[in-house]
Amino acid sequence: MLQQPNESKPYPREVYYYVLSNIEGLGLASARRLLEIAGDIETLFEEAEKFNEFSASARRKLIETRSNKPLWDEASATLAHAKEKGITLVTFDNDTLYPQLLKQCIDAPMLLFAQGQVGYLSSPHNISIVGTRNASSYGRFAVAKTIEAIALKVPDAVIVSGLAFGIDVAAHEAAMEKNLGTIAVMAYGHNFIYPTEHRKIAQRIIEKGVMLSEYPPKTSIERHRFVARNRIVAGISSATVVIESAQKGGALLTANMALGYNRDVFALPGRITDRYSAGCNNLIEQNKAQLFTNSETLLESLGWNNINTSTSVAGSQPSLLTNQQIPNDPILQIIAKHEAILINDLLPLCNLTYSQLTAKLFDLELDGYIETLPGGKITLAFR
Repeated sequence: MLQQPNESKPYPREVYYYVLSNIEGLGLASARRLLEIAGDIETLFEEAEKFNEFSASARRKLIETRSNKPLWDEASATLAHAKEKGITLVTFDNDTLYPQLLKQCIDAPMLLFAQGQVGYLSSPHNISIVGTRNASSYGRFAVAKTIEAIALKVPDAVIVSGLAFGIDVAAHEAAMEKNLGTIAVMAYGHNFIYPTEHRKIAQRIIEKGVMLSEYPPKTSIERHRFVARNRIVAGISSATVVIESAQKGGALLTANMALGYNRDVFALPGRITDRYSAGCNNLIEQNKAQLFTNSETLLESLGWNNINTSTSVAGSQPSLLTNQQIPNDPILQIIAKHEAILINDLLPLCNLTYSQLTAKLFDLELDGYIETLPGGKITLAFR
């Protein structure tokens, strides 16, 4: 294992993922293929010369990177700064938190920086709602009505968008108003908020949802990163809904990325004379998006129209563990008392660190005592 200078302790796994993500000339898709061959992030670096499947260039880059101590020290300091700011580091191999739909994307980030109610990252019911920054009153009305209908049918749904002016911020606000989770995907680090006018809503999202980025906190705002951000908005969700868009714009890029990931795309039609309906109308005309006129069609298409989050997905007529069956484990006792609880709400009630708690929960789930519900809440398992 790579060792930190003057210490016997190896670098944390998240440092390996961060370094892998930042090797010059090695894209995320290539990094992922190398990781799949090696089977483990630490093995990838420490035994790079053993893998004949790697190209000579890839082996050379990994070996050179492995011996670059200043690079590893800088990476370690960068991630330590993120943790000091209360940011959760979610690595690609974290099956508890890393969004499973995003993991299916070939260019998924190796490491995510998340702040807020991070349990929402594991929700299976994500819908991205995107559109123009120049939202009309009709567009904002459509967002509000869409999310209101989704909340009634799928109370654990999570609304994903990009915190921009117009449709994006309307989606975040409507989601919080209806007590749904929301994920704001940023194209910069957590030290910044863009637009600056959205600082207050960003703070509300931290309290009720997740501020998410693939970049460390000090990463500045640059135009090209917004295009990269759109792939996360598309990849993290089962469907992308375009509410209003001109002929060109970020919303259409997101829609096309969603199509590339084999995800459903919906578009709200508008009048042919409306500039900010032209993009939606074209998506529909070219059969790139399904006609979106009501949430019922959306939910039926996704198979979410009959969701009942209070029942087990595994079998018929399940029953919870009885009090007599619950082992005398303090974590299980707390979960039993609350019936269902997010990991961020459970953490202050336990005398454990976040990593200790996640390890404990992993063991309890393997032993069949707990399960994770849609939306990230933990409950006693059905027996």
